[in-house]
Order: sequence, then structure tokens, then C-alpha cells
Amino acid sequence: EYKSYLRMAESDIEQPVPQPKTTALTVTPYMYTVTAQRPTSVNAAATGNFTGPDDLNLIVAKSSKLEIHTVTSDGLRHIIDVNIYGSVTCLQVFRPKGEKQDVVFVLTKRYHVFIIGYNAERKEIVTRTYGDVEDVNGKPTDTGVVGLVDPESKLIGLRLYDGLMKIIPLESIKRKDNKEPQELKSFNIRIEELNIIDIKFLEGCKVPTIVYVYQTQKGTRHVKTYEISVSNKDFTKGPWKLTNVEANANLIIPVKEPLYGAIITGISTVSYCKPDVFISQSPVALQGCIITTYCTVDATRYLCADDRGFLFMMTLVVDITNNVIDIKMTCLGETSIASCLSYLDNSVVYVGSAQGDSQIIQIVPDSTNDSQLVVLDSYQNLGSILDMCIVNSNKQPQLVTCSGYGKDGSLRIVRCGIGIQELALIEVPGLKGIWPLQIKSDGIYDNAIVITFVGQTRILQFDGEEVEEVEIKSLTSDEQTLHSGMVSDGNLIQVCPKCIRLIDTHTLSVVSEWKSSSGERIDRVGCNETQCVIAIGNKIIYLSINKGHIKEISQHELDYEVACLDITPLIKNQNSNKYVAVGCWIDISIRIYTVPDFQLTQKHVLGGQIIPRSCLMCPFDDSCYLMVAMGNGSLFYCDIDPETSKLSKKKHITLGTQPMTLQLFHAFEANHVFACSDRPTVIYHSSHKLVFSTVNQQGINHMCPLNTSAYPNALALASPNGLIVGSVAEIQKLHIQTIPLGESPKRIVYQEKTGTYGVLTMRLNNRTSSTPSISTQCPSTSDSTDLGNGMETDSKMKKDSDCNEIHSLLIMDSKTYEVVHCHTFAPKEWALSIYSFHAHDKVYYVVGTAFVSEDEPEPKSGRLMVFRWNEGTLTLVARLDVKGAVYCVNEVCGRILAGINNKVTIFEFNQEEGLKVECKYHNTLMALYVKSRGEFILVGDLMRSLSLLVFKPLEGRLEDIAKDYKANWMTQCEILDDDTFIGAEHFNNVFVCTKEGGADYEDRRMLKVAGQFHIGEMINVFREGSLVLDNPSGAKPLVHKTILYGTASGSIGLIGCIDKQLFEFLDKLQKKIASTVDNIGCIPHREWRAFHNDRQIELATGFIDGDLIELFLDLSRADLKTVCKDLYFDFEGTGMAREAQVEDIVKLIEDLTRIH
Repeated sequence: EYKSYLRMAESDIEQPVPQPKTTALTVTPYMYTVTAQRPTSVNAAATGNFTGPDDLNLIVAKSSKLEIHTVTSDGLRHIIDVNIYGSVTCLQVFRPKGEKQDVVFVLTKRYHVFIIGYNAERKEIVTRTYGDVEDVNGKPTDTGVVGLVDPESKLIGLRLYDGLMKIIPLESIKRKDNKEPQELKSFNIRIEELNIIDIKFLEGCKVPTIVYVYQTQKGTRHVKTYEISVSNKDFTKGPWKLTNVEANANLIIPVKEPLYGAIITGISTVSYCKPDVFISQSPVALQGCIITTYCTVDATRYLCADDRGFLFMMTLVVDITNNVIDIKMTCLGETSIASCLSYLDNSVVYVGSAQGDSQIIQIVPDSTNDSQLVVLDSYQNLGSILDMCIVNSNKQPQLVTCSGYGKDGSLRIVRCGIGIQELALIEVPGLKGIWPLQIKSDGIYDNAIVITFVGQTRILQFDGEEVEEVEIKSLTSDEQTLHSGMVSDGNLIQVCPKCIRLIDTHTLSVVSEWKSSSGERIDRVGCNETQCVIAIGNKIIYLSINKGHIKEISQHELDYEVACLDITPLIKNQNSNKYVAVGCWIDISIRIYTVPDFQLTQKHVLGGQIIPRSCLMCPFDDSCYLMVAMGNGSLFYCDIDPETSKLSKKKHITLGTQPMTLQLFHAFEANHVFACSDRPTVIYHSSHKLVFSTVNQQGINHMCPLNTSAYPNALALASPNGLIVGSVAEIQKLHIQTIPLGESPKRIVYQEKTGTYGVLTMRLNNRTSSTPSISTQCPSTSDSTDLGNGMETDSKMKKDSDCNEIHSLLIMDSKTYEVVHCHTFAPKEWALSIYSFHAHDKVYYVVGTAFVSEDEPEPKSGRLMVFRWNEGTLTLVARLDVKGAVYCVNEVCGRILAGINNKVTIFEFNQEEGLKVECKYHNTLMALYVKSRGEFILVGDLMRSLSLLVFKPLEGRLEDIAKDYKANWMTQCEILDDDTFIGAEHFNNVFVCTKEGGADYEDRRMLKVAGQFHIGEMINVFREGSLVLDNPSGAKPLVHKTILYGTASGSIGLIGCIDKQLFEFLDKLQKKIASTVDNIGCIPHREWRAFHNDRQIELATGFIDGDLIELFLDLSRADLKTVCKDLYFDFEGTGMAREAQVEDIVKLIEDLTRIH
């Protein structure tokens, strides 16, 4: 009913949109949501010649994003990311007839389809065709959506609904660039078999032919083939069929020419089939494993991956007439659990994983090891995130997630900023500057470092990991060094207040020296390989460095004293600059002069009373910036033209609270800037804009790059404690550290008082993997057959070797992440929930469990267990058997709160009397989530949405006060404040409810929906907090009451509240951006973000899409002006709105990007 207005063109956004009559929505509170970490789980991958006829590309689908890479001899080279308004379920690469490049077919979760190509001239993705293949009355298939392209590129086959095969003819998808994308047309063909396990197109058929495995109601499985008649829109009899194949047959592999036919795999057999040929084998390597995905190497070799994470090579043995006579299967080794495989080239394969890190693997057949696989590269994956907690570490928030499954399970520590791993600490406090040095070196590695203090300078020399102080007599040691570094001809320059020296690093003799003729002291210095600029009071002197000589060229007097200088080259591969940047006292300005004649080309008054402390001209890949660091921790930056020195796009940001210095360094084939301050920050260039990432070190005063043989590509950092040598794994906005577990982490909680994490894990019994389970490696263990405290075991606690899943409680040190104790629960006892509970000046771990039996649809019994970790010992303090599964645990008013099957129960607890039921609430279907705030309790039900309860401790009872009466299948919930609540549901939507006041009793009993939005990924956990520190300037945050969420796809997002005026402005802005940006697949933005489940479709309300808002920064200048037109906002906070300028909106959005 609502499809018509959801599909209105974005150009019609100003037209009123009819609202569903049954929905009464309010517009408050005003929410802002943005993604901090994009999805990392890999859904699908394929290879082809996408960006050019001679390019080998790997296309990877991660939920709503496509990554395009080029395969090179050095590995994968990233080309472009493609953001899609949909979640990708199927991805196919094929080549239309008569074309030289491949195109990509995509099917999304909401049944949108489109074909995209690559325009090499404009270096952009273009939508060739699009369509909507949703059937209103179809029953979605339970065995998985399938999208296939016929080998001859004649048609596309889709398996979306039981009993139907949808066909899209590919008569002509070629279009000229000046034409609009074509709409794909489709038709349905009815198929008799409902329970289809797998379906593929056969190779080498004149007419498109499908082959599929299906299961009958009796449980037997058979194989059929059908030819597709496009003209008749029907199936015709296929070339062959098979009856009674293996009962567990689950995968079809079409065989390439010249062999043709199909391979069918099961748990115990693998069969090759084609007309009049049937060969079946039971390879030893296959026994007991389920092949889940494959890729083709050539006509006779196929790589297969199973559900345990093993990789196999399946080989068809042929005779001299190319007839298949045997099937061999070899286990090559262990990888991440694969969701997809793509063969690249030269025995290299891409292993995409949804539960572990994706990998680039090389097959080494002649390897002497047990494994024939070598990992060439790996790509971090946070998915799927089942739980997480926020911890403040060194005054910086970090997120610890439960990620992955099985042997790929791990904890991931996520910090906003760049992680520097400390390699060494040299205790030399009071450092005023550090510079790398090469003494009698081959020019490849640094082997020393110059360090300076007030009134003295020292040299530290590296010998491997050993460091010793050495003396160079030609180096001035009784003064503080202002600058030192390697210059042209391999010499060392040292700038001190009294002189400048050039020192030969091989003979260690002074080759040239400069002193002021009047004996004045040098205050400031800027230097590169061939130029040096110094300041003495208000006088600037320019010197050249050439052939071992330093020579004064010119000087210039200013009106004011100089505060900072810089002459860093702006043009790539040049070692000089024709401009010098000068920061001045008194007028607080930054000036650009030419050298050597000191002609003023630019002057910008910075304003205020804080002087500039450091300036830097920094060249990035395609832009150059001038940065000025101020004495209060703020940073002024703007674009600078390297040819004319013109300054543009002036901006300002606060990074810290103390004086800041800037240092350029080169890493990962790009330039970066290290801003040293109380809150050090690395500044880098990404997607045509500057990105500011904090560092996991505090109070860095100075920094320099350091590249020694023992510490290659490292950084040297001067801190109050001394000199830190550290390494950076990757320059990115989020730093992720992996703690491998070798088993599945389910729940995690942080206990600050004991400095430990409590982690619930699950491992598979009798598994075969080279990765050990961490719960089996812990030296300190206990189990539920020996509970202590005189508690008796019962019949459920007996050892059971047949139990497939074993659940444990791990106690981990919060600093080292070492498992200090492992408690194993009883066989068939699943640990479901954990909470850190404070009572009577002690802290406890409260664990909820369930006893699971195959005979019971829902657990009928479980336990609530209270543990205490104290002085290296885990003690079971209390235990209570309950009638049901303890799905969630929390606390309210000093009591333990638990959701047990269909009841919400409150327990009293003390160490002497144990656990005692105080009250219960029964009106739920299944209480999966409970959250508390004061006396209020929010309940997330399996399918009855949200309920709000109040606990009355004096009366000892629970009372429901309001409900959301919609039927939402909840996946998580959270309390924003006393009147505002947020929930996430099974169809990847979020909604916000408010508790209404007023005289009407029915209104007070209802939680009214105030906002709704489609996230596009399943949210498994909400946590109140943020990943970034508070704004150091102390300004009021734009977004408040923030919560973080983690999803099954590995993404991390933020949801928070904004004020009404900002919401109204951003709402207009996002509509204009949506109508301006390229729409890949022709899927309207508002249809993508509409609240969509199996019963209704309603437009998103009450939410701003931060991901769309941030696209504003990537628009062209012309588009920026178009979007800004007719927008008004009170940018200064004076109460008066004015017309928005491009710079105003850029600054606002850049401020918004810093909340994540």
C-alpha cells in the first residue's frame, strides 16, 4: 500500500507524503545515528575483469558495501568502495556478450537487483540496469536466497520464494553513458519441488539449464535438471536426473568445459554426474564435514571449504579421452571458517569469512609441513558481535567485543584512534626534542638518536635492541639543540642557540659552521635537506645547504617577534620550497614569504590571544595543507597552493588543552602529521579530507620517525617518563587489537574493582583444529561437579562425553588479557548471561544458565549462580535452581534482576542466606532482555516489543506501567532516559518509544513510537557510552545521551540525541544530499531507511542518517553550493538563523564526525 510513495523520486522531496492512517508518530526525541565501523563480515566475493580488460579484480561484499580491489604481484590494491542502499545477499560477476569488461550483478535483502559497471575514464561506478523482484504473495524460501547468471550470459535466475523460479532475461544491458539505467523485467516459472537445497546453472548447454538438489517430505534427496524456455516462460525436461542421492547432499558444483556435468557433495560422499555417467566416492578427508562453499581452479580442480575451517582440493581424475574416472579429495590445511572462496591466480586464493578474519592464502603443494597453506595477508573482522562492554583505559574509552565463532572466536579491543605498541622504554625524563641519526651507516637504517634537554644534548646509539650513550665531539653537547637531522650529501645538521653546524656522519668532523655576526641567539628554526630558516627576535635569516656548506643568503626584519617557522617542501620528490611559513607574536598571525627575497604573499590573522607554537606545510597525495598549532591545544588548518601559496578553506579544531607541536612523518606509503600534546593525535588524508585520530599514549611532547634494524618503521616518542619506541600496525580511525580465544565468546562484563573481565564462552567438544581452545589451556580451573561451600552435585552435573557444546566462565586480567581462571559448567548446561553485581562492599559475577535438551523446545530448568573472584580464587557463593533459562541478568535497587523464560524475577541476595525470590512478573512471552534505571525496568520480549515495569521495593512487587503494543521481534533494548527507550528488532530496524504523561489512562499505558529507522544490520547489543573523549574545549556536545551498538555483520554504530533546531536543519540537509549523490542501483535513500518488516513499511522518522550527512564532505564544489542553497541555521548560537555557507556546513559536519 505504501510502496508508491516510498518510491517517489528524490526530486519530489518537497511534496507532502501521505502517512499511514494507523500510525501516530511524534517527532521527539530527535535522534542522530552514524556508523563508527563499517561492516567487516564478508557475505560474498567474486573475481573478474571489472575495472579494465587486463585488470584482475576481486569484488568483496560486506553487507551494504562493495569493495573493489585489483590483484597485483604485491597483493590486493584497493580501488574503490561502493556504498549501497541495501544489504547484499548475492553477488555475481559476468561478461555481457560483445563486451571487453565484466559487470557485477547484485541482489539485496529487500529483493532489489541491479547491474553495475566501471567507467575507466571517469573512474566511477555506473548503474547499467536495475529492478525490483519482490512478490507480494510469495513465501520466502527457508533454504537461502540464490542468485545465478547463466554461463552464456543469456539470463539471470533467482530462487527467492518456495515453488517459484524468477527469470530475468539479459537481452540487452548495454547502454550509452548519456542514457538512464534500464529497468530489468522478470517473470516467474512455477517449480514443483518446494524444499530445494541448492540450485545451479549447468555449463555447456545450448539452452540455459538448471540443476538442483531437493528434499521430499520423507526426507529423501534427489536431483533434477530443467531447461528454461524464455519464449514460453516455462521449464522443459532436462537432460538427466538422479534419485536417492546421499541424504545429506547439500552443494552442487557445475563442472567447466570440456568435462561438463556436476559434482554433488554430502557429508560422506562426493559424486560426479552427467548423462549416462555417475561416479561416487567416499574420500577419507571428507568424512564428517559439511562443504559450505567452493571456487573453481580449472576444469578438473575445485577448492572447497567446510564448516570447520578446513580447505580441500577436489580433483577429477580423467583418462586420455577426457572422461572422468575417479574423484580425489585432499585436505590442504586450515583457514578461517569460510563464507566464500575466490581463486585469484598462481595458487593464491581469497578466503572470505563472516565469523573470522578474511585471508589471502597461497597453496604450496610441496610443503614439508602438515599444512600446504601459507597465509599471505589477513583482514580484520569484528563479526559477528554478540556482546561488548565499554572500559576506560588510560582515560580513553575502549570497546571490548565478543566476536566470531568456533575456532575463530576472539575478543576485539576497539579504540578510537591509532594504537602504538610500546616496544621499548628508555628512562630519560625531561626531553625537549628528539631526532633520528645515521652514524657511519649504510644509509638504510637509523642507528642513533639525538636527544636534548635544557642546556645539554646527548646521543643514544642502537646496537640491535641495546642502547648506549656515545659522544661525538663535533656535536655541541653543552647547549639545548633546537633542530637536528640528516641533510643533503649525508651530513648531519645541528642548530643550537649560538651556532649551526654541518657534521660529516662518516668522519664525525665539522664540515661547515655558521654563527651570527653579532652573537645573537637563535630562537626558532625551520629546515629541510637543502634550506634552513632561522629567527632571531623579529629577524629572519635564510641559509642554503649545498655540497657540505651552509651559507647565509638573505635576511628580513618583521614588525613582531617570530613564534614558529617551517620550510617543508610542498611538491613531491623535491627537497626545497620557495615559500616559508612564519607565525608571529603580538598580532597572532601566520604569514607566507617567498625565499630568498622574503616577499609577503599571504597573511592570515588567527585571532584571539593565544600565540602559535608550531606550524607545518604538509603535502599529502593530492592536496597540500598549512597547519598552525596554538598554545591552547587548538589547530588552525587550511589548503595551500604549492605554486602560488594561496590559502583557502580555513578551518579550526581543538585537539587538546596544552601547547602543541607538529611533526611530519612518512608511513604506509603516505605522509602523516603527529600532533604532540596532552592528547596526541595523528592527522592523515583519506577520501579527500583530513582525518584526526587520537593516539593511545598520553602526554607526548615530541616525536620523530625511527627506522633501526631492531625497530624498523617505528616511532620515537618523548613522554614525561622518558623515550618510548613504538610501532604502528595501521593508520586508521579505529585501532583494533585481537585476543584469540579458539572458541566462541558469548557474553562479557567488566569488573573494575577486581580488574578482571568475566567472559562466557562455548567450545565444541571433540573438535579437530590446530587452534587450541583457551579454556583448555588455563592452569587454574574448576567445574560444576566440584562447587565448593558444601554444595552437592546433582544428576545433571555428571560428566557427559556425548555433550557437543561445553560452556565456561573465563576470568581474564583486564590489563594483560591473560585467562587467570576457567570454570566449566555442567554438561548440557549453557551459560546465557552474566552481570557484575555490587553488594555489601563486595563485587560478584552473577551467571544465568539453562539446561538444554533436544527433547525440550524451550529449556525447563536452569540456574542462577553467584561467583566471587578474590585474591586469585573463584568461589561459588550462591546457587539457585530455577524453572527455565536465565536469558538475561541485571540489577535494580540493590537486587538481582533476571529474565527467566516468560518471567521477570527479582532476587534478594546476601552471602549468608544466598538467593531468595522477592517478586515476579509473568506477562511476557519470553523475557530476553532486561535493562534498569532507578526503579524502572525495560523488558525486551521475544515478539511483544517493549514493556516498562516499575519495582516498588517497599511493597516488594513489580508493576507494568506502559507497553508498546506492536508485535516486534526484539534483538536488544536500552534506556536513554526516564521517558525515552530504544529497541532493535529482527528485521534490522530500530525504534524509539516515549512514556507519555497526561490525564488519559490509556495514553499513560502506551509506549508511543517517537522515531523509527532501518539500520540494515541485525543489532545484537546496545551499550551506553561513546568511543571518544569529551571535547577538550569544553563546548556543549552536538550529540548527547549516546549509545553504541554492535551488529552481526561486525559494524559498530552510534545513536544519540540532538536538539530540535539541529535536527530540523540536518533533516533538510539530508534530503538535499540524497537527491544529489549518486544512487548506486537506483534504490531511493528513503526506501532504504524506511522501517520495514514482514507486516508493514513506514517512512523513517525522528532519525538523521549520519552516514548520508557525512557524504556532504565528498561532494564536488558545484554540488556543495547546490545543496547549501536555501538552507538557514543559527551557526553562532545567537538565536538568529542565517543563510548557510559551504564552510559553515563543512565545519558543522566535521564536528559531527568527531563523535565517532
